[in-house]
Amino acid sequence: MNTTRLALTFALACLLSAPAADAASRRKSPAKKKRPAATKTAPVSEPDEDTFTPPDDAPPASDAPTAATRPAITPAATKPSATKPADVATQIVRAAPSSAVAVFGVARQPVAADSAAKLEDTLTRKLGTAGDVQFVDLATAFPTSAPQGNPKGDALFDEGRAAYDNLDPDTAAVKFKAAADAYVQRPGDLRPEKLGEAYLFQGASQLLNGDVAGAKASFTNALVAEPSLRPDAGLFGQDVQRVFAEAQKDLSAQPQGSLVVTSQPEGARVLVRGRDVGATPLSGVKLAPGHYPVQVVLPGYATSVSYSEVKPATPTEVKAKLAPSPGLAALRDAATKGGSAQAFDADGVPPEVGAIGERLNARYVVLAAAFQDKKGRLHGEVQAWDLRTKNRLKGLEVDFTKRDGKGSADAAADQVHTFLTGAALPQGRQDTKEPVASSSDSILRKPWFWAAAAGVAAVTAGVVYVATTDRGPGFNPVNGLPGGISF
Repeated sequence: MNTTRLALTFALACLLSAPAADAASRRKSPAKKKRPAATKTAPVSEPDEDTFTPPDDAPPASDAPTAATRPAITPAATKPSATKPADVATQIVRAAPSSAVAVFGVARQPVAADSAAKLEDTLTRKLGTAGDVQFVDLATAFPTSAPQGNPKGDALFDEGRAAYDNLDPDTAAVKFKAAADAYVQRPGDLRPEKLGEAYLFQGASQLLNGDVAGAKASFTNALVAEPSLRPDAGLFGQDVQRVFAEAQKDLSAQPQGSLVVTSQPEGARVLVRGRDVGATPLSGVKLAPGHYPVQVVLPGYATSVSYSEVKPATPTEVKAKLAPSPGLAALRDAATKGGSAQAFDADGVPPEVGAIGERLNARYVVLAAAFQDKKGRLHGEVQAWDLRTKNRLKGLEVDFTKRDGKGSADAAADQVHTFLTGAALPQGRQDTKEPVASSSDSILRKPWFWAAAAGVAAVTAGVVYVATTDRGPGFNPVNGLPGGISF
């Protein structure tokens, strides 16, 4: 019996030690070269800065991402996305600040369109002056297209250069003039240095033909197109250098004109020769006499482009009425529906307001409605929504006949600011630098007021702050942020 048991134990030990021995031998044996895989793993590339893939657990669109919850950029290890270029803007906007605010003025009747635009401008300007309100970035939501170039002008320029190098000044002058005309016809795609170069070669060609006056005029056009332009001594002789210097001296001796640019809406950037010279309304831009490409650019709107002549000692006016891009037009249509009387009177967040917040990743949406009553009088009404907490500001009426005080557009902006930030804008006295609290502000700072207001509709100075259920100790019913107002 003992012998049998010993034999079985020995056999079992051998069986258990065999796999371990094989494993040890495999570890000691030299590694074999691997066969190439049938497919290769795509290298992890750096993602584009302006696109990202939201994670599976991304917060809802109404909860704009904060620094901690911003969607992460994931490597392109999965199947490539079939996102269309038009969808890229939507992806970019999802990285907007969590407290972003969108403001739209809406007209309930066509006759109230101007009043709605002015009310939107007043709210935007007053809130922006406060310095603590973050607006949605329309430049990111609606990126402008880059200049496309001018292949026709470039081809004509090359033909003129070939004729000039082959000592055919007649053909060269014609080709360079045609190239300059092609550049001028598309000011939105204009490269000032290229236009100046075309005029420079045109003048040099005319000079070879003995047309000094024509050459001088072309050199003047070259200097207007690109003031820093100078003829290269390696390409042009002394005669070109001399006549060009005369043109430059004569142009400097002429009194400058000025450029005055206005736009509707205001706040657009003005580009002259492709260089930013300020925002509308713009005046006092001094320029030498001549023709200039003027671009008026505002995010979300089609760029206004014109070729304007500035005359000596005379202001030149450029008026641009900017048309909204299709994307912004769709948002304004949604704002018009969300700003109707029915939507303002309804409970909850109108679907159009939610769509605006979704598209712009805005936490707050402010709609300023203008309308005409049966007696022909214009009125304004403002409402604001916090799409995260579903809180709502309503009951803000605007009297367009008042410039300040209760019922004015500025007073409405104060109330909206309080809703967005939980703090009223300071009101300054005329005879002192000390701020003075408004009547509504004095109420807002009473502890008993907020204790009674939490979780219900709080009414002060005719304004209704509609809060949802009590969110716990310290909840601020005005903006829904954690932590109450300090008193």
